[in-house]
Amino acid sequence: MKKTNQLKQKGLSIFLFIFLYTICYSQEILINTKNPNKPIFKAFPIEENIEQPSDLIKVFMVQDDIESQTPLLGSYSKIKDTLLFEPQFELGEGLSFSANFSYKNSTIKKMYKTKPIDTSSVQEIHVKEIYPRDNKIPKSVLTFYIEFPVPMAEDESAYRYINLLDENKKIIPHVWYNKARWISDKIMMIMIHPGRVKKDISYYENLGEIFTVGKKYYLEITNEIKPLNNNDKLKPFIKEFDIISPINTCPKIIEDKLVFPKKNTSEKLKIVFDSPIEFFSTQIGISIKNYNSGKLIEGKIIPGLYDNEWYFAPDKPWTEKRYVLIFNKHLSDPSGNSLIKPFETTSIKKSYRKYIAKKINFRVIKNY
Repeated sequence: MKKTNQLKQKGLSIFLFIFLYTICYSQEILINTKNPNKPIFKAFPIEENIEQPSDLIKVFMVQDDIESQTPLLGSYSKIKDTLLFEPQFELGEGLSFSANFSYKNSTIKKMYKTKPIDTSSVQEIHVKEIYPRDNKIPKSVLTFYIEFPVPMAEDESAYRYINLLDENKKIIPHVWYNKARWISDKIMMIMIHPGRVKKDISYYENLGEIFTVGKKYYLEITNEIKPLNNNDKLKPFIKEFDIISPINTCPKIIEDKLVFPKKNTSEKLKIVFDSPIEFFSTQIGISIKNYNSGKLIEGKIIPGLYDNEWYFAPDKPWTEKRYVLIFNKHLSDPSGNSLIKPFETTSIKKSYRKYIAKKINFRVIKNY
C-alpha cells in the first residue's frame, strides 16, 4: 500500500510538473490595446537572443478571411523572454489582423480587430484620375494607375477590388498580376498579367488575350479599396474605354515641340512624345541636370492635357544658362515599349543595355 501511495505521489508530481511546464513555456500572444489603433503585440516565451525577430512574429492584414502576403512594417524589441512588435503606422478602424508567432517548429495565431468605423461621420471620396486617361486604349496595354484625392491604406491585395468588365459588363477572370503596387499613398498601379498580353508566356492554361480591337470594356473601381482615414469611404467608379490596335513600336520624343522655360523663373519645361507615355515611367525615367556641374535639378513630373504631354516643374527657379534633359531606359508607354526597346522583341541588342536612352542639351530663354 505504501509503495502504491508513493507511486501515486510520484505520478502526481510528474503530472504537476508537465502541467506547470506547459503553462510556463507554451507559446502565447498577448495584445496591449492601450492605443487600440496602434496595439503592441507580445509573443513569449523566447529562450535565447534572436537575430531576426521578424522571422518569429508577423502581423498581417486580413480581408474577406484572406491574409495579406505582406506583413505590417513596425519595430521589434525584447524584454526578458518576451518579444514585442509595434506597428509603424496606426491601423485604422474597422480592420482585422492576424498575429502569427512561429517558434520551435510551432506556430500560433491570434486575431485582432480595431474598433468599428463610426458611420455617422463618413465622408465620400471620388477617384481623382485613371491613367491612361484616354478612352481609346491600345490592345497591348499593360498598366493602369488609379489616383485618389486622399491617402489610402496601401493594401497590396487591393487589385482584388478592381474588375475588368467586357462589353456585356461581365467580369473577365484572371486579369491582374497578383500584387497592387503603390507609387505613393494616393496612386496605385495595377498590372495586367503579361501572359494575357505578351506572346509565348503561359498563364492560367493559356486563357489567351483579354482584349479584342473595336470592342468596349469597363474598368470598375469598387469601394472595397480603403482610404487611410476610416471616416472616408470610396465611391465606386467605372472607366469606359474602347480598344484600338496594339502599339508595338518605341515611342519618340518630338524635339521641335519642346517648350523651354525662361531664366530666373519657375516655369515648367514641356516635353512632347509621339504617343502616350506610362505614368510611373515618367516619374523615374525623366530627369534634368545642370550642364556644367552635373547636379540633379530637383522638381516633379506632372501630366499635361494629354498622355503624350508631360511637364517638368522645378522646385527652384532656372538660374543657369544650360541644362541637360535626360531620358533613361525606364521611360516607356503603357504597353511596355521603351525609347530603345519594344516590348514584343525576341532579340537582345547591345543598345538595350544602355541606361541612358537619350540626352538633350538645352538653354533657358533669356528673360528680358
